[in-house]
Amino acid sequence: MSNWIFRVFCVASAIVFFQCAARKTQTSLNNASTVPDAQVMEPQPVQPEKGTIKEPEPLPAEMQKRLEVAESIEHGATQYWLNQGKEILNLQCGSCHKPKNPLNYDEASWVKHMNRMVTKSKLTEDQTKYLRVYTLTLIRTGS
Repeated sequence: MSNWIFRVFCVASAIVFFQCAARKTQTSLNNASTVPDAQVMEPQPVQPEKGTIKEPEPLPAEMQKRLEVAESIEHGATQYWLNQGKEILNLQCGSCHKPKNPLNYDEASWVKHMNRMVTKSKLTEDQTKYLRVYTLTLIRTGS
């Protein structure tokens, strides 16, 4: 007998549940149709107030020199490249061994060493470029 009561309860609960869900869906559909269409507005140019845009501060002389050297190594080199190169040297190269100090090498021997290690480490083309620019900049500036 209790099994029969449990089944009737489950069926009645399911019917009530599905009727409520159907009403909710129908109500939300009716409400959605009463919302007015949004107007599409053309973007207006923003005119900054006078004095609100700050001029970028000049780079320190040492950093400016590094960027000039980096540019002479690879056209388009930026501060981002140097930052990425430093990170690659410390993290990627340092994952297998203690990172070598490029200042302990002359440019030709460093390039030879780096070319050998790049193939082992499977760096991407961009990573290789950033590392090369960063390390050669260090060697050429001596710091």
